[in-house]
Amino acid sequence: MPQQVRHNRTIRSIRILGMAAALGLLVVGLSQCRMVSDNITGVNVGSNRLSAKGQCVKACNDAYEDGARAEESRHKEATRACGNDKACKDAENKVHDANMDKLQDQRKNCKRGCYNEGGGKA
Repeated sequence: MPQQVRHNRTIRSIRILGMAAALGLLVVGLSQCRMVSDNITGVNVGSNRLSAKGQCVKACNDAYEDGARAEESRHKEATRACGNDKACKDAENKVHDANMDKLQDQRKNCKRGCYNEGGGKA
């Protein structure tokens, strides 16, 4: 092999080794970083911590969902009991709609109670 080709390979090998060494130092240097908590600013934006108001609203929604599931189950059984009687099914649908409206109203009233800030008592 000519001298020039050998010299070019040597330079290329030195460059590759130099870049590999630099990359290795970079990896070692960055692996020494210390983990810090997510709330460096003191602000916690975690979704797993609800305020008292948020907990109240969640309880209202949970109560509504439980009631709605129970009403759906009751409605299904009552509709099944009607058989082929159209008048019975129509009446049951009206009862079901009224019960769902009542559940919605209860949820709204419950949530209003959650936003009662201060309550006027000093």
